[in-house]
Amino acid sequence: MSSFLDPADAVAVGDATIVPDATRPVAAVVTGDDVRWVTWPDAPLPDGAVDDVRVLATTDGAWIVYGSNGDGDDAVSRSAVHVTPTGVTCAVELGDRRPHGADVDGLWIGDPRPASMWDGEDDDVDVDADAGGSDDSDDADAAADADDPLDGVDPETLPWAPAEPFWPTPEEWAATLETEAAAEHDHDDPELLDDEDDGGPYTWSIGFGDESDGFVPSMEPLADPGPPLPTPATDLVLVRPDGSRATIAVDHLVEGVGREGSVLTVRYAPTGPRRTPDSAGGLDYTYQYREVDVDLSDGLPTTITTDALPARTVDEDEDESSWEAEEARLEAARAPWIERLDLTGVEGARWPLHDTDDSTKAQAVAALVGVFESLAEPGILWTREHPEPRRAASAYRAVEVVVEGEWPATEVVVSFEHSDVPYLRLRRRYRVFDDAGHVEDWTYVTVYLEEDIATRDIPARDAAVDGVLDI
Repeated sequence: MSSFLDPADAVAVGDATIVPDATRPVAAVVTGDDVRWVTWPDAPLPDGAVDDVRVLATTDGAWIVYGSNGDGDDAVSRSAVHVTPTGVTCAVELGDRRPHGADVDGLWIGDPRPASMWDGEDDDVDVDADAGGSDDSDDADAAADADDPLDGVDPETLPWAPAEPFWPTPEEWAATLETEAAAEHDHDDPELLDDEDDGGPYTWSIGFGDESDGFVPSMEPLADPGPPLPTPATDLVLVRPDGSRATIAVDHLVEGVGREGSVLTVRYAPTGPRRTPDSAGGLDYTYQYREVDVDLSDGLPTTITTDALPARTVDEDEDESSWEAEEARLEAARAPWIERLDLTGVEGARWPLHDTDDSTKAQAVAALVGVFESLAEPGILWTREHPEPRRAASAYRAVEVVVEGEWPATEVVVSFEHSDVPYLRLRRRYRVFDDAGHVEDWTYVTVYLEEDIATRDIPARDAAVDGVLDI
């Protein structure tokens, strides 16, 4: 049975192309019709299941950076491997450091904290600390708990809020499908389109904080939140292809690094984002990034003082277009290698299994099962018209959760009916562990599931088999 390499990217180095796998410690080095394999099964992995793999290309190879969120966003862990056409030159642990770019000198990494931590909130982190936050956030959490309107309330004693029928009647639903089919047919007919119909007849959106969902907006206009805080001095670290490192002290938080010839361009955030009140009673956040050029003709500096250098403002629209261009490039780079390179028989192309004890395995499975088994439980809401809390029926019903497969290929399979998708049963599978046996991070799994359903980021209805749609 074939086991094809799943390309994470493709990096050209001279006549060779390096194609690393997205999940396994292996890369194909392709030169013409010749395929050689490079593996690194003994390289360090992050502390938890690998959540993302990023490939940073250089003129002589590629850095494959593995990232894991561990038990949540506050437990980021990374490692990296440098691969050339002749093999692996180094495999290093990065801790929580964030990759900022790569060039012929090596991989640039820096402070993991985002600029948003210096937006000027009262419970901001201590900007003099190397990482982490102050005790102010704990005090804020305690104050929030003290104001919890459900403190001491037994949900079982709350009255039920009125509910609409879970699904429309069969006749109503048949009429809806007929109307949608007609509208879709009209949209496909060029003669029936006008200049304002390019977006199609339907627009799906998901909103948070809607009054119908129980949110009670504040009647008080927001005061001017004041200016953001300056970001602190941080270290920019260069990890060389041989694993050695060099550190540059920068006077502000670094957000990215690029290089052309002997000029190093450093993108940084002089302050946190600017907050301005919006018309809906919330806040708009505007990030302010700048760039400076540093001449490396005489070698690496020990410090970079951005405040003393001519700086350029980074255009946010240009940032967005750059991201879109990179996504398009990545898709095009991967396409020629999909289901082309067979890994069958390649020694070292699998990570060794993590030493996970039976108790940890059972706890991980039970935790994910428990999350899904609670989907059909009622929620609690209160609105402006009804300020007292009430129970509200769940959007899920007939939830079934089963566990399939042996570790580390264990899957939790959840199926259910949802009020937004009438007359279909939805089903989704979740890996509890990655291929190396680490526990996957599913911290916000139900949030993402609900977003996918609400935005219709699921397959079309006609993909259902026997009334079940795999999403």
